[in-house]
Amino acid sequence: MKSNLLTRVLIAFIFGPLILYIAYLGKLPFLLLIEIFIILGLWEFLYIAKIKNFLVPKWIILPLGVCMGISTYLWGEQTLIFFLLGILYLTAFVFILKGRTDGTTSDLSLSLFSLFYVAGLFSYLILMRDLPNKFGTEYKVGGVWIIYLLLCIWSCDTFAYFIGMPLGKHKLSPAVSPKKTWEGFFGGILGAIIAAYFSYYVFFKSAGIKHLLIIAVFVGLVGQIGDLAESLFKRDAKVKDISNIIPGHGGILDRFDSLLFVSPVVYYYLKFFVYGR
Repeated sequence: MKSNLLTRVLIAFIFGPLILYIAYLGKLPFLLLIEIFIILGLWEFLYIAKIKNFLVPKWIILPLGVCMGISTYLWGEQTLIFFLLGILYLTAFVFILKGRTDGTTSDLSLSLFSLFYVAGLFSYLILMRDLPNKFGTEYKVGGVWIIYLLLCIWSCDTFAYFIGMPLGKHKLSPAVSPKKTWEGFFGGILGAIIAAYFSYYVFFKSAGIKHLLIIAVFVGLVGQIGDLAESLFKRDAKVKDISNIIPGHGGILDRFDSLLFVSPVVYYYLKFFVYGR
C-alpha cells in the first residue's frame, strides 16, 4: 500500500509539471499530447470491448479518433458534430460490408460510444485551450485555464482519498466502487474549492473568484461522476485497472476519467458565461 502510494506520488511529480508546461505552451505540443491520450485511451477502451467479446474494428476506430482531434484543432467545435455524423455513416457502412448480423447493434453502438467518450471528450480540451484567444484574450490564458482545471481535479482526487480513507463511513455506491464514500465525495469538492482559492491568490486573479469557484464545484461534482462511470466499465469487464501504462495510476482512462467528463462542462461554461457575455 505504502509503496503504491509512493509510486503514485513520484509519477505525479515527474509527469504532472510536464503536462502543465505543455498545456501552457499550447499549439502543436498540446495537440500532440491530446492525440497521445486519444490513442492510448481508445486502445484501453477497445481492450474492454475485447474482454466483453464485442467486435469493434480497431483499424477504423483508432484513425478516426486521431482525425477527430486534428479536425477539432484545425476547424473548431462545429467539426465535432459533423465528424460524429460522418463516423456514424462510415462505421455503419463498415458493418454492412462485414455482413454479420449477430450482435451488430451492440458492436456498432460501442464503436460510436468509444469515439465519443474518448476522442470526443478529449477534444474538448483542445477547444478549451484555444477559446479565450478566439474572444480576443491572450493565447496564454487558455493554457492557464487548462492548468487550473487540472489542479482542481488533482486536488479533488487527493482530498477525496485522504478524507475518504480515514473518515469514510457511508458508502457512495458499493456495487460500482466499494471504497468510495460520501465523506470522500464531499472531501473531493472541498479539495477543488481549495484549489480555486489557491489559484486565485497565486496565479489567476484575473479570472475572478466567482468563476473559479463555480468551475471548482463542477469539477467536484461532475468529475467524480466521471470517475464512477469509468469504474462501471471496469466492473463490467471485471478488471481492476484498464492498463498499467502509468505506474501506480493504471491507464490513461483510469487517470483522466474525471477530466473527460468535466472538460465539456467547463468549456461551455467558459464559452457562454465567461467569454460569451
